[in-house]
Amino acid sequence: MEQIQELIQAGKIEDAIRETEAALSQLPQTDFHQIIGKNLLHLQPGLTKFLNSFYETMITEEEMDVKAIYVEMNSFSTQYERWFIHLLAYDTLNSPGNFEWLTEFSGESTESPTITGFEALQKANQQYMQSEGYRDNNLRQACELHEYLVVLRLHELVKLTVTAQKGKAAWTNVPVFVGAHDFEDLMYIVR
Repeated sequence: MEQIQELIQAGKIEDAIRETEAALSQLPQTDFHQIIGKNLLHLQPGLTKFLNSFYETMITEEEMDVKAIYVEMNSFSTQYERWFIHLLAYDTLNSPGNFEWLTEFSGESTESPTITGFEALQKANQQYMQSEGYRDNNLRQACELHEYLVVLRLHELVKLTVTAQKGKAAWTNVPVFVGAHDFEDLMYIVR
């Protein structure tokens, strides 16, 4: 969905969510439709503490001059047992248009908090993979749209967390990249 990618690049996460939910709602009902109207905003206080602690550790214990942070969700479409967030820090900032450099991180979180609230979707993913649901065109389309929505809801969470902490937390002064493993085409940068 090229249009969704363009909205992400323009920072219009809410519009991207709205359009993706509308596209999903036009498909025959599946377990993936449970994501419509659900968000991850209840994780905002925990994410704030996680980012505060991570940034502090990177600058004090690792003595790193943090130039960027990457908030990455695990490969949730195939790792349906547990969805989590992992943080990576960079002491250099390369071209934001080419994300290959994100594999060359300078520091990483030792913890990976679990994403809660989407457990029913984790079960839907498990059922989909185990039953080879991808062979059904409607189910495959619904799964793909739900995957976009999971990533978009992560974008929304991080964007609102950064916005709420602007002027309060030093880590908001560096670009925060947001994505999910295997979904690099949906990368979002919060500045």
